[in-house]
Amino acid sequence: MDEKFLLMSPGPTEVDPRVIRAMLRSAIHHYDSQFIDIYDETEELLRKIFQTNNDIIMFPGSGRSGIESSVLTFIDPGEKVLAITTGTFGNWFIEILRIHGANLTILSYPQGKHFECNEIKHILEEDKNISSIVIVHNETSTGAIYSEEVKQIGRIAKDYDKLFLVDAISSMGGANVPVDEWNIDVCITSSQKAIGGLLGLSIVSVSEKAWQKAIKRPSLRSFSYDLIKWKKTWIKKERGGLLLKGRRSFPVLPPTHLIYALNEATKIILEEGLENRFKRHEEVAKEMRNAIKNLGLEIYPEESVASPTVTAFKVPNGLIGKQIRQKLRDEHNIIVAGGMDELSEKIIRIGHMGYTANINFIKRTAIALENVLYKLNYKKV
Repeated sequence: MDEKFLLMSPGPTEVDPRVIRAMLRSAIHHYDSQFIDIYDETEELLRKIFQTNNDIIMFPGSGRSGIESSVLTFIDPGEKVLAITTGTFGNWFIEILRIHGANLTILSYPQGKHFECNEIKHILEEDKNISSIVIVHNETSTGAIYSEEVKQIGRIAKDYDKLFLVDAISSMGGANVPVDEWNIDVCITSSQKAIGGLLGLSIVSVSEKAWQKAIKRPSLRSFSYDLIKWKKTWIKKERGGLLLKGRRSFPVLPPTHLIYALNEATKIILEEGLENRFKRHEEVAKEMRNAIKNLGLEIYPEESVASPTVTAFKVPNGLIGKQIRQKLRDEHNIIVAGGMDELSEKIIRIGHMGYTANINFIKRTAIALENVLYKLNYKKV
């Protein structure tokens, strides 16, 4: 019998038992009307969570799959892109853009701190040929969220008529991401984080502005992952779909039972209510940060930018992050994450998103962390 671990990592996370039960259905054909109804219902529920009237696409993959599909669909090789980064996942976004031939202007801001958006306006004034702006909303690698910045950049993107692409992989469903209000043309997330589903689905919202840019291309860039195929073969005509085959046809086959799980997860979100859900995440994050500070540990990002879905703290001098994580796993059955890149052994990251944003999970994790630190002879300063 496998041991039961408590997933306090920044994804994947613990899952509501209702989501697990939703998968306990018989196999079904992906074009059966019953499944199509559930798929369409899930799209509509996601539209409410994204707070958008834009199209929603769900397909097999992860957050990175969603970003790469979005880049190859909506950004042409050689096209000028303003890429803003505040950490590892912003850097990964840039690497994907680079692989697909984008001509990059990069703004790299200090990790874990707010930044001013005036420089963005200046760059757009200087280079009129920049077509798109990209950013990560919730930088999971540092536990920092940039809601005010994304809101401001969305306004700038609209004023300068630029396409705006946002990675909301670890924030959507746990923090407010009003896609239409923030003028986000392409918003990318995945099923296994704050939305509360299971790993395996990329989820992307696409504005009509983005579609109109992509539809002008004469050829596909990927047989399976060029998102324009969804516009051509799946999206309903009443929503602007082209249905070139005369009927709705999936560009790639959907994992039926992951859709069942996501359908239940979206219902759970909307039953709780977006405002209540965001408030719960904020309260649990604050409780986690307070517990960490009470142990004499230091939160990594500035408190003003601290994320509601993931908390990062500095590994105390003289201790090894990997050793702390291993003891949490081996002695307390709790899974947390280390830092990434230059922060690899300098910080520890704790996820509290979706079902895991639970005060009892936070208390259990804090008690276990205190026990591990005690055994490692940590002395609170």
